[in-house]
Amino acid sequence: MPPSRARSNDPGNWRASLPASPASHRTDNSRELDEMGEPLTFVVTFVLRVAALLFLLRFILQAARASFYNPFSSGVVRITDPVLNPVRLILRPYRNLDIAAFATAWIVHTVAVVLQVWSAGMPMDVLAILNDGLRATLGLVIGIFLVAVFVSVIMSWIAPGVYSPAAGIAREIAEPILAPARRILPPLGGLDLSPMITILVLILIQSFALNALLPCRLWCG
Repeated sequence: MPPSRARSNDPGNWRASLPASPASHRTDNSRELDEMGEPLTFVVTFVLRVAALLFLLRFILQAARASFYNPFSSGVVRITDPVLNPVRLILRPYRNLDIAAFATAWIVHTVAVVLQVWSAGMPMDVLAILNDGLRATLGLVIGIFLVAVFVSVIMSWIAPGVYSPAAGIAREIAEPILAPARRILPPLGGLDLSPMITILVLILIQSFALNALLPCRLWCG
């Protein structure tokens, strides 16, 4: 008998000649879907975060009574108003607070949390998802104020007499939270310590108060 035929009749080799089972195909397909889904989840989450940032900038700019003649402010308005105008039919502004902008940012962050939880294969908990969406929204508000204070301070040091749209908006956003600090600690000999106090308070709120009131429950990336 030829050796090749002997090997083909060997009972130990019959399993290797069988086609892969449907279960193994499903495992391979799910692995491929997971590998393709991770970059897609990252991209969609990034887009959602940028959208939430724009909506919160719209909320903060109106709350701070910033000038909408500024090119930066008018750009934010043009981008966000097509989405926010229908929402404002349900959620009316209250004084200088654009409730629709804040609520839309919360919804967008909540969708991002749902996407991350689904991608990780975690169980869906509605209250936890809403909690983490609100936490992300408030955390971003604090982050925007921190950046505004930093930019306004740096620009006042390196270019005190130069105006730019971004620096002007940063000052207008930072001023409502710097003014109370100046009342508590007025400038000393021309040295304004209010930015230092404001930054410290914002960091404490972000690090401790936010964690205590809205602890992360599912995803706080």
